[in-house]
Amino acid sequence: MEDTKMETTKITVKLYEPLLDNFTKQMESAFLKRDAFLNHVIRGELAYLEREMTGLRQSSVARLHVSRSLKRLGTKTVNITVDKEVAARLKAVVEESNMVRDAFLNRLIMLLRSTDEVLDFFQVPLEVNSSGLRDAPGLSTSPLTAIEQIIGDPLSYLRTVAQQHGPGDLYLRELPAKMAGLCCYLEDKRVPGTKEFDLEARDRLVSLDGPDALPESSREVTDRV
Repeated sequence: MEDTKMETTKITVKLYEPLLDNFTKQMESAFLKRDAFLNHVIRGELAYLEREMTGLRQSSVARLHVSRSLKRLGTKTVNITVDKEVAARLKAVVEESNMVRDAFLNRLIMLLRSTDEVLDFFQVPLEVNSSGLRDAPGLSTSPLTAIEQIIGDPLSYLRTVAQQHGPGDLYLRELPAKMAGLCCYLEDKRVPGTKEFDLEARDRLVSLDGPDALPESSREVTDRV
């Protein structure tokens, strides 16, 4: 009988340490194998990531800012075993879009955990039965069937609701500046020190206070805008 087992490989990932610790605890309490679960979820989410990143290529300066921002958060290096096919597809998206791979993986785990703060940010109800959305995916009353449904597409409900409260889907939705390390794509206007960032800050001040309120250099208000 032919062995259909997928070939696997290990990828080295830097994960925001508090996020990793809490995620690991949840995996253990749910009796789930971390690597097998992540491999499954990454495989399923790649199609959505590829769609969202189509036609986008992050600049080198933005990529560096994302990478440094993630490092400043405080990360822990771990090895994750995934199928070679999954690793290859993820690598292709990263190379095509100039995305920081670990930013995506951290963001994915953040979405999987979806604390109350994250749900509030994405304007998603804390409970499924309080959503009142007809398009939200249904959930079986059979315990094992419900578990299979959720594991089959863990972000299905979150994605359905988030898309109705745009702009941006799960991977392109803007995050607060302090969470830049979890951005899959960052426009230059959101990178401090770039010309685009200074112009954006200047435009915001003009719209708020008029041209007379502008300081000599918009750099002086970077932290306040």
